Amino acid sequence: MFGLARRGPADLENLDKMVQQDEPEQARYIVTALRRGLAVLSLFRRERRVITVPEIASALKLSRATAFRTAYTLEQDGYLQRLSNSHAFQLGPRVLLLGFDYLHGTEVVACGREAVYALRDRTGFSAHMCVRDGTEIVYVLNASSNHRLRGEIPVGTRYPCHAVASGRVLLFDMSKSELGALYRGVKMQAFSEQTPTTVAALFATIAAERAQGYAANISGFVSGIVSLSVPIRDRDGTIVAAINVSDSETVLKDLPSVRNEVLNAASQVSAQLGWRG
Repeated sequence: MFGLARRGPADLENLDKMVQQDEPEQARYIVTALRRGLAVLSLFRRERRVITVPEIASALKLSRATAFRTAYTLEQDGYLQRLSNSHAFQLGPRVLLLGFDYLHGTEVVACGREAVYALRDRTGFSAHMCVRDGTEIVYVLNASSNHRLRGEIPVGTRYPCHAVASGRVLLFDMSKSELGALYRGVKMQAFSEQTPTTVAALFATIAAERAQGYAANISGFVSGIVSLSVPIRDRDGTIVAAINVSDSETVLKDLPSVRNEVLNAASQVSAQLGWRG
């Protein structure tokens, strides 16, 4: 799901307390029911496409009556669909339309579309663009290669920032204290021996990659897959996206030449966004 931040059950344990934690002057503007509806939508993910009312109630610490009313309201407005002959729900077309509208309306995606496909055509490897959502990346563009063993990543896929090249690229400008704040209470899962699992290790990895201007993974996240990523900056110099190539180790062997292609593609998109660095 494209535009919705994904939260875990612990983050959503008590929605009413979220309101109380806001600044007193701001709290009166918070619509708890809206937050609750967004929290329900955020429970859906690639590996969890169908959810029942009892599961919603359990995940968000709601009564079953409240969970049902929230799901029913979302269903009536087209954001959820009830499965045939079932009380379970899946995402509805209104959510998908929001995602596609986001993809077509975001400046960085509009500027990057041609560059991503051109990068795929020049290198022969799968090319992608992603943005950051908290401690995860979300893929917003995908141009797949024609190789049998390829690094194909569908639009909307989420991966943890610390474990993938594009994720670390999107963290390039963060200080150690900023990284610490971002990952406070977050467990960094190890996907290989290369995965940094502490803030200190992540900061050290990022510092080394930032110095060379790109990040790379070789079987660091998915065995046999190589990826190389470069940041995209807007007119203020802020990193707003990452562009990368990925493919099988058997075909993506010449990293120096590929690196230059990805650097050039990222520079092209950054220039379109107004970056003059």
